[in-house]
Amino acid sequence: MSAPLITIVENEIPVVASSDDNYAVPLGVMFISLLENTANPERFSLFIIDGGISDVKKTALTHDIEKRGASLQFLNVNSDLYADFPTCAHISAPAYYRISIPELFDKSVSKVIYLDCDLIIKDDIQQLWETPLDDHFIAAVENISNSTYKKSGLQQSDYFNSGVMVLNLDLWRKHSIADQVREFKLAHPELICTNDQCALNGVFKGQWKRLPLRWNQQSGLYRNSSQVQRFDTAGQWSTAVWSPGIIHYIGWSKPWLRPCYHPLEGEFRRYDAMASLSAMGKISRGSQTSLLRPREFISLMKKRHRQTKWQTKYKKKGLVLY
Repeated sequence: MSAPLITIVENEIPVVASSDDNYAVPLGVMFISLLENTANPERFSLFIIDGGISDVKKTALTHDIEKRGASLQFLNVNSDLYADFPTCAHISAPAYYRISIPELFDKSVSKVIYLDCDLIIKDDIQQLWETPLDDHFIAAVENISNSTYKKSGLQQSDYFNSGVMVLNLDLWRKHSIADQVREFKLAHPELICTNDQCALNGVFKGQWKRLPLRWNQQSGLYRNSSQVQRFDTAGQWSTAVWSPGIIHYIGWSKPWLRPCYHPLEGEFRRYDAMASLSAMGKISRGSQTSLLRPREFISLMKKRHRQTKWQTKYKKKGLVLY
């Protein structure tokens, strides 16, 4: 018999993440940052789609969340639905489980917020929750990349980043979006260069509500590119860089690994210090610079220079970096 569908109490805000055991601790740090930066932590019902998290980590996650006044539930999906989906070293099957979110909640739950594990929340996401979705399937932020969108066949401005999404569950159910995304992922490998982000974009084809950049501040905003300059004309870029609502540590350079080249990587350590289980202390292969090819070494030195430059700018602005 399948598990009963999830319901929530009126006025609660459901927030969903998905993780295997490897990403469980960073996910917990993300949730701590969410609860530390909201005026009403008791409004939040937090959910983790469980991709094999150990009991020890589940206990620590539950403790850290409940002590801050929120609730936490672990959810299970039918993993057979994703048995044929490709995986790699840093993308395991649970990365796809978020596609099943509408199938886990009762029809009385019309909207949820989805968050990736590699985020730090710096503003009260009750503001994000109040975003009207109208007739849109999701609300999201444009993906800041010069290349990710190209394989999809979409224009850069029509391609969103799936790390932060507000989902309209009513429309997802009405149009069987979960089935559509799963089918697109398997049927169109030629249009996909990410796990399921390209599949989501392929199904929605630019029909999504645009959120301000500050709700998914991506590393690409620190690069001088035509895309970044386009956003600066509306003031979005400066707001996202100097006052991010959500920091997204995109790519392989994660703040719990070494080295990390994000100018605000210390914001992760700020909340990691509050967690029962620390995510810090791991060493990435990237730290072994003697093994890098010359081109790779030069690329890393550029990243380090950019990081130092922006950290200096932040300090001059009066921001206290952790």
